Amino acid sequence: MKALVYQGERVMRLLDMPEPMLADGEVMMSVAAVGVCGSDMALIRDGVPAIPPPLILGHEFGGRLANGDFAVVNPMLSCGACARCRAGRTHLCAARKVLGFRRAGAYAERVAVPARNVVPAPGLTPRQAALVEPIANGVHAFHRAGRPMEHVAILGAGSIGMCLLHVLVSAGVQDITVVDPVRERLDHALADGARHVASTLQGEYEAVFDAAGTEGTRAAAVACTLPGGAIALIGLHDDRLALSAAALVVGDRTLAGCFAYTESEFVEAVRLAGTLDAPWAQSVPFAESEQTMQALLGGRGAPGRIKTIFAFDA
Repeated sequence: MKALVYQGERVMRLLDMPEPMLADGEVMMSVAAVGVCGSDMALIRDGVPAIPPPLILGHEFGGRLANGDFAVVNPMLSCGACARCRAGRTHLCAARKVLGFRRAGAYAERVAVPARNVVPAPGLTPRQAALVEPIANGVHAFHRAGRPMEHVAILGAGSIGMCLLHVLVSAGVQDITVVDPVRERLDHALADGARHVASTLQGEYEAVFDAAGTEGTRAAAVACTLPGGAIALIGLHDDRLALSAAALVVGDRTLAGCFAYTESEFVEAVRLAGTLDAPWAQSVPFAESEQTMQALLGGRGAPGRIKTIFAFDA
């Protein structure tokens, strides 16, 4: 089968690879579409010692099972037996692994997946299936922020920010501001339901979602959150965190880290994906994945293309 393989040193190659081997409790999926995630790009650019090459990446995907059913796969693999798993917090399992990082993922024609992580998605298109995972991140962030329903802001109109916007609009949030320095991204945000857009964050909000994750955006998020409000940190561009303790304590503000999603939030994301059109996501034939990845690594993506999806039937 054909697979796009991370080989280290910022190198991705489209290669002929052996068919996946099924372990107990696993099923084979023929991949229909897989999204290129920012975390994939970070790994390719910078490398992670704990995740050595060669490796088939790809954790945002859907496809067909052997019986022909269309489904998506929750890439967060957990033990299912520890206290956190039993409490429904499978994303925090100490033994968790992620498809496409700790084992072969879906930048390939076929992938072996645990049957328990397969979620039926008969009504989704391949493009929508590839967006379920970032939508699930948005669902989790919305819940972590306390489900704010009035004045909220999103910092960063990348794929997570745009999927979060879809979550908020679908939940009936009344007043959403999206902040991003790229005008084309702001145009997409307005088309998808944002009431206001801006290049910098100003004003006061019930909640601010930081999907960018820089020192500056985190400080701005705290400064622009109303007393008693919530700051949801999603992005991880910078690892350093330097915030005003007085602003958090005296303002009785909630600071929430947002990692991944629970199994129930992933299922909710499957439902929400069915109403997302996402013209800001571009589907590219998988046969062109190597060249496309080289262009993305070189910063040659179009400003209005927020998400790249490799399509296997294109």
